[in-house]
Amino acid sequence: MEPSLQRQLVRRVLAHVEHRTTDTHASGAPTTLPVAAYRDVVATAFRTRPLAVAHASQLARPGDFVTHDGAGVPLLVSRAGDGSLRAMLNVCRHRGTQVEAAACGSKRAFTCPYHAWSYGLDGSLIGVPHERLFAGPGGVSRDRGLAQVAVAELGGLVFVQLDGALDVGYLGPLADELAGFGIPSGHVVCERVVERAMSWQLAIDVFLETYHLKTAHKASIYPLFFDNLGLVDVVGTHLRNVFPKRSIRELAGLPEDQWVLRHHANVLYHLFPNTLVLVEPDHSAVVQMWPLGPDRTRLSSYLVVPEAPATDKARAYWDANARVLYGAVDEDLELGCSIQRGLASGANREVMFGAFEHALAHFHRMLDACSTAPTISPR
Repeated sequence: MEPSLQRQLVRRVLAHVEHRTTDTHASGAPTTLPVAAYRDVVATAFRTRPLAVAHASQLARPGDFVTHDGAGVPLLVSRAGDGSLRAMLNVCRHRGTQVEAAACGSKRAFTCPYHAWSYGLDGSLIGVPHERLFAGPGGVSRDRGLAQVAVAELGGLVFVQLDGALDVGYLGPLADELAGFGIPSGHVVCERVVERAMSWQLAIDVFLETYHLKTAHKASIYPLFFDNLGLVDVVGTHLRNVFPKRSIRELAGLPEDQWVLRHHANVLYHLFPNTLVLVEPDHSAVVQMWPLGPDRTRLSSYLVVPEAPATDKARAYWDANARVLYGAVDEDLELGCSIQRGLASGANREVMFGAFEHALAHFHRMLDACSTAPTISPR
């Protein structure tokens, strides 16, 4: 993060601390959202926007690959021999079998487990057993490689886009901010996948405000933070949230060139539509929400640490950090599941976002932009 931006953010936090205020929407008014909005999985957003499917370290060398089906489409992403990234549908062009079953690994080629059609790291068709028997009109041709989708590395994360071209400027200035926090050079540890009975939108909602910290995390992380104090900045479709810790008051007595925001605040990026990147003092975490249906979500998470742990002591350190993170996440998810049950009860026809919950309102407005029927409205 640029020093000038870091100083600006710290000044804003210190002003809020002094005046016991927090960021609010410019209008100062709450907004409402119909409960029905949570029943739509908003498939358009997952097909027409870039989706983060891996960290750069998972595809560091030629031959490295990951598979992914979080968006409901089987994908195979690889680092080709020439060093380029390739993203393909993980679907054999013969009869449609998924070509690669492993979640990740390194290979020289991919071979379908059904009839052994084989494909290069770039998805090109390189082998067909008994190929002569496919001769004639409609037979095998060497352009029958794996179907390609757009792919790019942005801010240390590997993004794909299922429909259309991928805009490499999608993250705007946030790409440089993530790079400044060491995301591209980091390493993945402490991966976790869980499923919860809640919509993916709710799974995003529960992270985007500080209003709940005092109550929901009273016995865990709240003692580190303020009650309902945070910064919210809209960056295109995305969000930058700053959750200051009580220790940030120490910076008021130091020269501004000694201010280090991440040592005194968590910076949470929401990369639209479904990725959260949480920057902590010495590492970061990525949490993603993948819809399995209108009321069920798969959450995949991992830590991004400065270097791969080489000792038991290092592994134990990161494991301890992961336990704190996932403990707080589970507290949020438990409440999200409670909200899901409440929405299904019919007690409310709409939910309300206070003026200081405007990050949630922005998220749902961006979803509205992917829909033909806008739903969020001023109170």
